[in-house]
Amino acid sequence: MVYFDTSYLCIRWDSEINSVLMEWKSFVFGNDFRQGLNKGLELAREKRASRWLADLRKLGVVSQEDQQWSNQDWFPRALAQGIRSMAIVVPENVVAKWSVERIMQKAEEQPLVVTYLASVEEARQWLRSTA
Repeated sequence: MVYFDTSYLCIRWDSEINSVLMEWKSFVFGNDFRQGLNKGLELAREKRASRWLADLRKLGVVSQEDQQWSNQDWFPRALAQGIRSMAIVVPENVVAKWSVERIMQKAEEQPLVVTYLASVEEARQWLRSTA
């Protein structure tokens, strides 16, 4: 089920694995980045999801401001809402990968199980195996 679709992001509900699936299509920052993550959280709340699949292959570098917002604002809300397992399909761009790793270092200090994979299918398989 497609929940949100723009030129830079498609958010779906994957009923087979009971997970939010976010496919970033291009570089994005600021309000668009934040709106996208918030829309994903809306879907997770609606479906009472504990699983999250983020396909970041085409996301691009996450700005310092968006990294800070993710760690200080979004992740606490996601965890409070019940997100417990997150599969990340790593960005293709090395610098983008580093920016995601900086965000996730803080997130991994929380009660969240995170894994990094090369494909959406691997991510779906891993999430399928989580409780």
